[in-house]
Amino acid sequence: MQTPERILIAGGGPVGTVTGLALARAGIPVTVFDRLAEPAADHRAATLQPSTLDLFAPLGLTPAILREGIESPVFQWRDRVRDEIVAEFDYRMLAGESDFPFVIQLEQHKTIQIALDAALAEPNFTLIRPVEVQAVRQDADGAEVDITLPDGSIETHRGRWLIGCDGGRSLVRKSIGASFEGFTWAERFNIVATNKDFEGYNFRYRNYCAHPDRWCALMKVPGENHAGVWRCLFPAHEDESDEYVMSDQWIRERFAECLPGDAAAIEIVHRNMYTVQQRVAGQFYGGRMILAGDAAHVNNPVGGMGMNSGFQDGLNLAAKLVQIWQGAEAEPLLARYDRQRRLTAIKYVQAQSIANKKTLDEKDPAMRAEKLDALRRQAADPVAAMDFVRRASLVAMWRESESMQ
Repeated sequence: MQTPERILIAGGGPVGTVTGLALARAGIPVTVFDRLAEPAADHRAATLQPSTLDLFAPLGLTPAILREGIESPVFQWRDRVRDEIVAEFDYRMLAGESDFPFVIQLEQHKTIQIALDAALAEPNFTLIRPVEVQAVRQDADGAEVDITLPDGSIETHRGRWLIGCDGGRSLVRKSIGASFEGFTWAERFNIVATNKDFEGYNFRYRNYCAHPDRWCALMKVPGENHAGVWRCLFPAHEDESDEYVMSDQWIRERFAECLPGDAAAIEIVHRNMYTVQQRVAGQFYGGRMILAGDAAHVNNPVGGMGMNSGFQDGLNLAAKLVQIWQGAEAEPLLARYDRQRRLTAIKYVQAQSIANKKTLDEKDPAMRAEKLDALRRQAADPVAAMDFVRRASLVAMWRESESMQ
């Protein structure tokens, strides 16, 4: 069977769209399949790290992101037990190492739309939606995708390579037999959005509030018409039912515990509960199928590392596929992709996001004091603070990944 000169991407979320854009800009025909009719406007990832802004600049995406997002150079760690600021870390320390020494906070669906607008302007980029990828397979020359169209009919597409950007339940990952080792956090997370403005309470635009029983995270995103929305992340106990956790009563109890002001007066504009896993695929490719983003690794959201590391996956992979398209031998390049992205996902994203979560909810008083004191010392020491922001911003991850042979 003849294989079209095309790369297929399962999943049109942030990583799939940006990866497709990079390939199309390099002159490679790309078809992206997505199950949604448009990007989901719920409250998902919203942090774009300096390393991501640097990587997006050559694609021309950064100006629109800067225009649409909220610039946030400083993030804060707080102790909710003692109601005090423990430490602040300033990304402006990265000036000279990044052209964008700050975080941009922008809702995921807006980031996708910016990338998608750029991609759809490319003649080599095709998006097919809403469709369900129901089967994938490969042979020595290429890969195939069966999609279910809205009318229920099935259509088959074939290409030289298939990139799985199809999330934590990735069909592509399962098809190559990759393990997905790790664990699921016992708590469910509830992200609650409100129009209440917390700037007057000595909060930064990103805040992590430690507590042994009811920690929380608080950040500001643009919202509609740049009016500003604050997103509050609360953990739910195992013995609390889904219905209770999603209720106004539960949310207002969390407002009263964790946030300043009159809890009854805080308007609830959105709520989204989900479970959280920490997992990394045992391999990032198999034959002509390759994984990127959540299909390859998932983690808790504390620190804003998941989507950003996925962008690093996609752009690293796109550069290698361009070389392969131009005649380079595939196996050494894909093996290097696996080493670069899988090992650094474990070292940086998994390790840091787990450490962040454990600092937030440490229950042992002595250990809790030790962890918070460590943050204080890091913030006060310029060398340690610089190391912390390099890791937190994923600047260190990208440098190490790119240096690996």
